Amino acid sequence: MRNQQTITFKQAFAFLASCLGLVLGSTTFAQDRPEKLPATYRYIGSYQLNSKLRVENGVSAPVVISPLVYRVFSDGMEVRVYVRSSDEDSYTAYDIYRTDGIGVSKASGEIEVVAGVQGYSTKGEMLRQISVTRNSLTMVKTPPRSHRVIITRARAISTSSAPSATDKK
Repeated sequence: MRNQQTITFKQAFAFLASCLGLVLGSTTFAQDRPEKLPATYRYIGSYQLNSKLRVENGVSAPVVISPLVYRVFSDGMEVRVYVRSSDEDSYTAYDIYRTDGIGVSKASGEIEVVAGVQGYSTKGEMLRQISVTRNSLTMVKTPPRSHRVIITRARAISTSSAPSATDKK
């Protein structure tokens, strides 16, 4: 017998509400908020890059990574993933298409549905997909006319352990 869990609209809305300020310990400090981010966007969390894979011809290969922190914000319709480089913030925007949960595998191999959102972006003819939960961030990038896929995974970190602009000196 399969144990199946479904997420109701009310639970999905509760998750979005938590994303809009309560996930990972409330809001960011003023210096962590991107300068041109509209006021309607709320902080979801910070995520530390922990793996990147290139999948090509059915074979996966790890990609060399450097320490990187993603800061995620949402207005309920769009998710923005910010990265700070050379003291400047840049972001990728994803249109949210699913808010009723994300399937994650448990150690036992079973699939569990957890609160989260999914989005996509087609900017620059690159197909990008994102899944965000309280604990993880997964981004999948498919270049145009390519048989290669890049999968990036990151784990949630507390805001107090995220490096700030002043820590980079």
